[in-house]
Amino acid sequence: MMALAAGSTIAGNMLILGAASNVIVIQGAEKEGETLTFCEFARVGVPLTLAQAVVYVVWLSLVPA
Repeated sequence: MMALAAGSTIAGNMLILGAASNVIVIQGAEKEGETLTFCEFARVGVPLTLAQAVVYVVWLSLVPA
């Protein structure tokens, strides 16, 4: 269950299309005149997701089964 929760949590962090909420927020920002490209999102999202994956692997390896 913890692995499933971890996977679903980081799913939307890597790329814009990872979560519907990302698309909704970016559309709202565009209505206000702000833009965020796919590459700009990925430039932050990919390293963040990789760091989170490392933390989750360590955490899940410490939790008793």
